[in-house]
Formats: sequence, C-alpha cells, structure tokens
Amino acid sequence: MSKTLGLIPCRGGSKGIPRKNVQPVAGEPLLAHTVAASRDAESVDRTLVSTDDEEIRAAAREAGASAPFLRPDELATDEAPVEPTVEHALEYLADEGERYDTVALLQATSPLRTATHVDEAVARYEAKRADSLVAVSEDHSYRWRRTDEGAERRNYDSRKRRQDKAPEYVESGAIYLVDADRFRETGDLQTGRTALYVLDRVSALDVDEPFELWLADRVLREWRQ
Repeated sequence: MSKTLGLIPCRGGSKGIPRKNVQPVAGEPLLAHTVAASRDAESVDRTLVSTDDEEIRAAAREAGASAPFLRPDELATDEAPVEPTVEHALEYLADEGERYDTVALLQATSPLRTATHVDEAVARYEAKRADSLVAVSEDHSYRWRRTDEGAERRNYDSRKRRQDKAPEYVESGAIYLVDADRFRETGDLQTGRTALYVLDRVSALDVDEPFELWLADRVLREWRQ
C-alpha cells in the first residue's frame, strides 16, 4: 500500500506579512487551513509541519498536525529553497523508521485548497503514472514584455475571444506531489513525468500580500460557509 506524507513548510521569518503563517484567517491561524486540508484528505497518511519557530510549531499541533522537530536555521532563511526542507523531513522520518512513497508538499499560503483538491490531485497523479505533479490554474491573459526596441507580444499573434484562446497554466503553491525515491535521486520536486492538476483561480489563491490575506479571510467567512 502506497503511503503519502503531507508536508507543510512554515518558516517564522516572513517579510511581506510579518508572522504570516499564524495570522488569523476566518478565526484560525493561516497554516491551520492547510493542516485541515492535509489531515482530512483520505490519500494522506501523515500531516507534518516543518518549521523553525516555536509559536508556529504550537499552532500546527493545535490544528492537528505533527511537528516533531524544529528545522535548522539555515533551512529557514529568505534565500533557502524548499527542496532541502523536504530532504530534511524525509531523512528525519527515515531515522525514525518511517518511509513514504509520495510527498505531498502543501504550502501554508494556499488556505483555499481543500482536502478534496488534495485527494483529486493524488488520484490524477496515480492515474497518469506520474513521477511528480504540480497544481496550476488556467490563464487566458494576453502578455507583453518590455524590450529596448519597445514592447513586444509574448504569447499571441492576433487577439481572439478569451474562450477561443488556448490557456496557459500558472503554477500554484497549493499542491506539489513527487515520488519520494525520485526526489531523493534528483533533489527536484518536478522530476520525470510531471502531471498538472488544474485548480480554479479562487482555490489557487496564494497569500503573499496583505490584500490576499484579507481576500482569503472574506472568501472563507462569506463565500465558503
């Protein structure tokens, strides 16, 4: 039987929104919504929060996640990529005698992604026999870029109706799935055959600025009740 780890990285030092992961959203810390999505997903066997911060660790445990260690400081800087954090968690669990076949990396800044989304993503990952999966949202925007010679179109030659334009896909931090062995070999979350799981734009919301924190709170209080 395949085992899936729900891993939620939550560092303490956020700059755009200070103490972002424990800011209140619909009456709970921001991270609690992701803990609930992982904990309630039938496809996830264990939900673990990796943090360097005692307050976040306590909030994670209160929300129902395990938080058995504090992440080393060098894995919690602004410049630190997320992959070493995944590697650190897998090594810690292996030392404890626990091994997982799949890692579901769930960013705490995506509070509108639900347990249903996680289960659907895992089902798609398995059906596609993928080595990794990325949650995305569809985008039909007309994009431009600046050049020294003037602005240039990036993704179209002539305008079409929105519904006639082939979509592009914008990566969301909501869900990443990766085969644990392939990740150990490559150190890459997107490795081998990668599948896409399409979220609606609301569920794909990533909280990076105060407006997005406010928006997530309003959606959960007034729309998703």
